[in-house]
Amino acid sequence: IARRHRQSLEYGAELGATHMVLHSPFIWFGNAHTNYMPRSERQWMIDIAHSVLTPLMPMAERMGCAFVFEVCSDLHVVPLLDLVRSFDSPLVRLSIDTGHAYVMQQSGGPTPEQWVYEGSELLEHVHVQDVDGQADRHWTIGKGNINWYAFFKALRETGSNPRLILEIDEIHPSAEWLTAQGLVQ
Repeated sequence: IARRHRQSLEYGAELGATHMVLHSPFIWFGNAHTNYMPRSERQWMIDIAHSVLTPLMPMAERMGCAFVFEVCSDLHVVPLLDLVRSFDSPLVRLSIDTGHAYVMQQSGGPTPEQWVYEGSELLEHVHVQDVDGQADRHWTIGKGNINWYAFFKALRETGSNPRLILEIDEIHPSAEWLTAQGLVQ
């Protein structure tokens, strides 16, 4: 894994990358219903992440590239936020995928805006996509069920200013919808 991440950083350096998105490890080493309590699997996962990323930190720092851990199948904010905080570095931050968060909300996870409220001081990056809650569909913004008003209200109220990436095929209709709703400029 470390070798692949190093290769990704090297490639990113050629392109001037400023962010490298890493999926939450709390999906790959368990499942969304695993209880990542502090004395169980959580510290083990954090230690693995450190063993992979710590040797790459000097390279990322030279590039000015942040590692952003993306919300995937996380039913609770605490394990992922603990992971990000454990690095105590501006180079390791939070990424919210609005579609992933909304799909997990259907299983009792926090809403996309709750991720903003809970992780605002760590929030660096957002994959913006709409969904119906059944699957990670990457629909045009406004075509699914995400409460975009609540999400952008959370960004405003917390003062978060993450990089927003439209992670969909129909970029222009999504940007137009968000603009027409007064949510972005």
